[in-house]
Amino acid sequence: MHDFTVRQLNDHRLQQFELEADAARRAHGAARTGARGSLRVTVRQLAVSLLVTLVALVVVAGAAAAAEEDDIAAARAGTEAYADVDVAAAAGYGLPPEGPLHECIASFDDTGAMGLHHINGDLVGDIELDPATPEALVFERAADGTLTLVALEYVVFAEAWDEANDHPPMLFDQMFMLVEEPNRYELPSFYALHAWIWKENPSGTYAGFNPKVSCAGAAPNTAVSAPAAVSPWLIAIGLVLILAAIGAAAVKGRRASL
Repeated sequence: MHDFTVRQLNDHRLQQFELEADAARRAHGAARTGARGSLRVTVRQLAVSLLVTLVALVVVAGAAAAAEEDDIAAARAGTEAYADVDVAAAAGYGLPPEGPLHECIASFDDTGAMGLHHINGDLVGDIELDPATPEALVFERAADGTLTLVALEYVVFAEAWDEANDHPPMLFDQMFMLVEEPNRYELPSFYALHAWIWKENPSGTYAGFNPKVSCAGAAPNTAVSAPAAVSPWLIAIGLVLILAAIGAAAVKGRRASL
């Protein structure tokens, strides 16, 4: 009788153990299924987030490109007549009578030249920026003395601008370059942006120097080349790649924890 009771007790314990083990297996399976489901949700959410971000960046880049095109159209319309240097002079543009800006500005690192800057002193003295009214017209002088309009330059003095604004100036959806004092132009610190809309520039439309421009027809004044502007499209693509890398790392980390 005693042996029978012991066997019953052992059988009961075995059955209970099996039930508990089965319940544990079920719970573990449910947990893994839930984790997989959560991972799938996370991946879908990440994909949707990346898609929304990409669409937003494309929209922003498209708007920026449209604004740039509008500014270029305004700049062309406002300065086309200044290809005639006499018309430019009548509008107040002229070569400074002396000083560094009286000379042709060329780089000393073989990245080309800017040219001769015909400056409108009245426009340089304010903080208004208008694509149609650049502060300077940039001409290239040929060996026979002929002047050809090649670029526009927009300039505003840093002190006056910074007093009225909490951000650098922009035109053509491009940020101006800050040229701090002291500088080779013998000017107070200023913001500047070149726009090569009258002569192609392999270095970029808004680069400081143009390798296709030469000071051979004028006395050169060498200067450090300004960096080329970064395309908004490259910025957008870079941001998307960064987000994709972050998402991939998050998914990898989630899988490793399962």
